[in-house]
Amino acid sequence: MKTTLHSGGATFTVEYTQSGDEYAAVVNGQSIRARLLSVRDGAVTLLIDGQPLRAHLASDGPRTLVAIAGGVYEFTHAQEQQARTRQREAGRLSPEVRSPMPGKILQVVVTAGATVEAGQALVLLEAMKMENTLSAEGPARVKKIHVAPGDLVDLGQILVELEFVESQ
Repeated sequence: MKTTLHSGGATFTVEYTQSGDEYAAVVNGQSIRARLLSVRDGAVTLLIDGQPLRAHLASDGPRTLVAIAGGVYEFTHAQEQQARTRQREAGRLSPEVRSPMPGKILQVVVTAGATVEAGQALVLLEAMKMENTLSAEGPARVKKIHVAPGDLVDLGQILVELEFVESQ
């Protein structure tokens, strides 16, 4: 199978084959051999080129978050990223900010009625012992806040509703 992933401005071309729990992959021209050791509670343990690796995964459809050794990496498939870019260009940003993974709300940074800019922090979410900042996709007014600090949230749960405003 061949796919293209995007993360942090970088593009990864991934081609892999699977036989049982064994994988052979080529990522941007680099060969990797992996064996799936276990899958439990959103975490996978792999043996990659003889070295163990544990990763936590969460997906909300258009993106997948991967937590490895204290770092969180966001990946989108090429076609999903292009579709989201087209939606943004056409002014169809998502008015709902949803939890990308189960976790605990640490802080709600904004208040209902506040005006926010693209990239402005809305909510801090603790998941898998890491803080994740969820931000506005574009200039908007905060319509409704559905959570409070200390709340436990599920994958895909609505945290904040926005009303997008025209940029001036």
